[in-house]
Order: sequence, then C-alpha cells, then structure tokens
Amino acid sequence: MSATARAGLVEGKIVAITGGASGIGRATALLAAGAGAAGLVLADRDEQALARTAKEIHELASGLVPVEEVVVDVTADEGPDAVVGRAVARFGQLDAALNAAGVEGGAHPLDVCTDEEFDAVLEVNVRALFRCVRAQLRQMYQQGSGSIVNVASAAVFGVHPGLGAYVASKSAVLALSKVAAKEAGKRGVRVNALCPGLTDTPMLRESLGVRPQIDDIAARISLGRIGRPDELAEAALWLCSDRSSFTTGTGLVVDGGRVG
Repeated sequence: MSATARAGLVEGKIVAITGGASGIGRATALLAAGAGAAGLVLADRDEQALARTAKEIHELASGLVPVEEVVVDVTADEGPDAVVGRAVARFGQLDAALNAAGVEGGAHPLDVCTDEEFDAVLEVNVRALFRCVRAQLRQMYQQGSGSIVNVASAAVFGVHPGLGAYVASKSAVLALSKVAAKEAGKRGVRVNALCPGLTDTPMLRESLGVRPQIDDIAARISLGRIGRPDELAEAALWLCSDRSSFTTGTGLVVDGGRVG
C-alpha cells in the first residue's frame, strides 16, 4: 500500500496493541502513527523495548501522536482490563485493538511435550487473548463500534510436527475470533484473525536460530522469502480500519503463498 493510500487509514482512531514492543505489534504501531491514529495504547511486558518503540513513534510523528505505555504481562489477572482501562482513561474510547502478544513455545513431539509446556503456550496464546477480547468487547459494546484483530497463524492450515501446542493455541485463536464475530456483529463490532506466515520477527529468529534454516524454509514459499513485520502490519491495520467495514469473522492469511 502506498503512503498516499495508507494516509488516514485509522484517522482519528484510538488503537490498542498488545505485544506492541516488538515484531508485528511494533510494526503496526509505527504504521498506525503514520496513518492518522489519534492515540496509541501499547502494552508489553518488556519495559525498555516499549520505551524504545514509543520514542520511535514520537520521532516518526513529530510528537503529534500520543502514546500510552502500559507495562504489563497480559497473563496477569488485571492485565487485559488494565490495557482497556488506560485507553479509556487517557483517550475516552477504544476504536481498534490488535492482540499480538504471543509465544511459540518449544518444538516438542506430542509424546514428550509436558503438561507444563503445553499449558504455558495456551496460557498466553489462548487464555490471555480471550481475556483481552472480553475486555475490549465490553468497552466497544458500550460505544457501539470497534474492530478487534487477533494474531493467529497460517500454521493452523498446515501440518507442523513438533508444534502441537502452538498450532492448537492458534487454531483456538481463529475459532474464538469467529465466535466473537458472530456475537458482536449486530452490536457494531467486527472481529477478525490475522494469520501470518513465517515473518522476520525476534520470536522467529529465537526459535529457528540460524540463517541457513530460515533460508531453507524461505525456498519453499511461493515468493521465495519470509515476510517482513511491516508487511503483516499493513494487513493488520487494514483489518482495524473502516476500509474493511464488511469484513468480519475471517482468518486473513498473509504468508507469501506458502499455504495451499
């Protein structure tokens, strides 16, 4: 999307992003700052990375886009409500939310995956996300409008040995998004899932470790490379915006053509 086409994509909107200090969340925050957002609420447990992202936004937008930094672990009982509460306290509303906080967990075959490892992935990717969506829906129902985007994964459409907990959790994110969309549509709220393919984020580099392995995977993607965070941010911000006004309950796959 060109800068001209992107201008005003979220004009005047208050956008909240969990996992806003890195990866797709950070890229979406930077994009929103240049696309007319009236205010951003960025939540992450990494205080230093969050401060760096807020500084980047300040410089990018010449200080014209206020940023509310919320240092929080979304798995904490008070976490999701705190993020929405800060948005309302600072800006009076919440127009769009991107739930990008997530973990991959280790790569373990199911027969050796422990209860603790499985539960740790679902705790972040499913339970915390559910509670974020619940808090966001409650506020948006009061307003009678809003858009929620949950980061799932293109992995839910394939078979990935060793990633049982991750794929199960992201499948749940997609299903939860569809249920929420059905419930929320007549109340003016849209809910969608973004399903990224392999994207060059810190989480991917931590899990794959070495460049040759990334290159080997990239060779099996139709476009011949993995995605960039800003490319996924374009899709996320479109789903947040009114330009996707007739889109709800979908899982938008952005993976360079790997699926299928």
